[in-house]
Amino acid sequence: MRIIMLALFARGARALSAVPAAARRLQKIKELESKHASLVASGAKPAVIRNARKELGRLKRMPPPVDGVESAVATFYGFFAVEEPSVVVARLRAALEEDGLVLGSVSVASEGYNGALAVPVERRTRLAQTLSNAAPELWPTEEDAIKALNWDAQPTRSSPFHRLLVKEKKRALVDGFEEPLDWDDCGAEVPPEAWHDEIAQPGATVLDVRNTYESDAGSFAGATPLNTSTFVESWPRLDEALADVSRDEPVHMFCTGGVRCVKAGAYVKQKLGFTDVRRLEHGVVAYERWAAGSGESRFEGENFVFD
Repeated sequence: MRIIMLALFARGARALSAVPAAARRLQKIKELESKHASLVASGAKPAVIRNARKELGRLKRMPPPVDGVESAVATFYGFFAVEEPSVVVARLRAALEEDGLVLGSVSVASEGYNGALAVPVERRTRLAQTLSNAAPELWPTEEDAIKALNWDAQPTRSSPFHRLLVKEKKRALVDGFEEPLDWDDCGAEVPPEAWHDEIAQPGATVLDVRNTYESDAGSFAGATPLNTSTFVESWPRLDEALADVSRDEPVHMFCTGGVRCVKAGAYVKQKLGFTDVRRLEHGVVAYERWAAGSGESRFEGENFVFD
């Protein structure tokens, strides 16, 4: 009996250790929030309610935990008309919260969606099914979700995200425009292998449309950073960076996963009049996957991933 109990304990410990500490923290917060709500609804003594509220507050103020659970990270986006984003958000949030091990953020708007999520490596194959079942408006089939998920080349030792946020937004990616541009007219996607060769050509115009702290962590050799703190600042910086460039010269641009280049590419084509805009397909994330297999890379430093 003792041997059986020890074996069961060890199995339970292994299962618990496979759950990211950040996910366990979120589960505990939900338990305490439910406990506090129940105490208030039942008319418990003020001191009991106050103690429950203090316990919840202490946990929320604690620094996000770090652990050794390997996490797979995927970015994803799509621009197309979405009817009733609030309904999609409610279903998607419920499904991801029920899973309990997904961390990151997803924004859904009438113009499309944009997100980045992390899951324990062994549950990576389940994410596409969860997404397509919960939001067929965004991913009609599991195969569509599989194609949309842009996975990092290597897992991380701990989830880079410490919470789960699924929200309806005015824009899938905040841009500051009063009226949206035509996001379908945003230039051509260039696969990583072709990108690798094209940006090495003498005089190539290569723009890094990420923020300064991302560019500082790592970038392609010779790329021009926009030196922004937020994406909304990109437009005057693009005007400045391309002021002396011929409108028929190729303009190469890249970002982390590709979503920012959709809007930046649309601006450069439609507002600045450039005819040959080229975007790194699926961003630095995809380039790093290609580089890991080819043994070549023109990216220097690290690809910054943020919460």
